[in-house]
Amino acid sequence: MKQWKPKTLLDYGCGKGHILANLKETYPNTVCIGYDPAVPMFNTLTKRKFECVFSNDVLEHIEPFFIKEVLTHINNLSTNYIWLRIDTMPARKKLPDGRNAHLIQESEDWWINIIKEIIDGEIVFFETNKKGKFDVAIEK
Repeated sequence: MKQWKPKTLLDYGCGKGHILANLKETYPNTVCIGYDPAVPMFNTLTKRKFECVFSNDVLEHIEPFFIKEVLTHINNLSTNYIWLRIDTMPARKKLPDGRNAHLIQESEDWWINIIKEIIDGEIVFFETNKKGKFDVAIEK
């Protein structure tokens, strides 16, 4: 946020909006919108585009069959920047059918390859921390 200074930001998969609320408070000059199809308060999205699309701990929860579609959606919503945080480790929670809540548990290399395949732009930063959180920044 400090480097890119977007005027508009979409929190893609914002859940109940806790990070979104913090972003709005911390960056009052940025219009911050939340989208999460599973949360009624945030389940509609205008047809506008955003300078920056931010997604935190969302992509690992997507059914593998739909990951390319979701990344395409994120790509189409962003005009300038995309920041993704993806958990590469198993979740503590299980789904009712017994599967791990992190449906996609893949390496940094796997994510980089699929991101390069789907998203227009250049990866300008990536890093995986000790807890398995993979951060990637893309400039379009």
